[in-house]
Amino acid sequence: MRLNSRSERKSGEYQMKIDEFLSDYDCSASYDIHISAPPSVVYERLLWLDFNEVWIVRILETLRTGKLVSPSRVAASLSQRLQGTGFVMLAEVTNEELLMGIAGRFWRRDGGRCFDLRVEDFVEFARPGYAKVAWNFNVRANSSGGTVLSTETRTKCFGRAAKWKFGIYWFLIYPASGLIRRAILNRVKSDAESVSSKLETGHV
Repeated sequence: MRLNSRSERKSGEYQMKIDEFLSDYDCSASYDIHISAPPSVVYERLLWLDFNEVWIVRILETLRTGKLVSPSRVAASLSQRLQGTGFVMLAEVTNEELLMGIAGRFWRRDGGRCFDLRVEDFVEFARPGYAKVAWNFNVRANSSGGTVLSTETRTKCFGRAAKWKFGIYWFLIYPASGLIRRAILNRVKSDAESVSSKLETGHV
């Protein structure tokens, strides 16, 4: 976890969309995993993965919300599944990056989500007493012919009270948040490597 950060990248490096939408933030957490599959396969499995299919995600989200969380019965892309959740899809760069955003008072029992948040409002959103979050997945090829899939979550708080409340909330949920993100990465790895193996052997 990093605190009080501003994203800086060297000239010529890939400029991730998360840097465009939230370059100045109060805290962040990032994780990555190596996957023996090409970026196109990894991206496709990520795009169509229902995060609630991951058992630890269901359990932790059920505990957090107090409501039973179940996988969707209908196959849908990530952008479709975000509808009505308070999350907005900020950017989709095919085979490279997916970026989601949300704003609210996350320390409240109901999450205090801003369901009226729009993509075009995210960068300028600075409502006192609230926080906004940018959450991405970045897909990049590595020298071994596989893929490194990483995820980063950045948070910006507005006002001293919001920063204080979010700090307490983050301290409490940070371990569970990390478990969720690692579990998602591992599930994508399993799915992508399975698909890649079938493609290589012609069993599709």
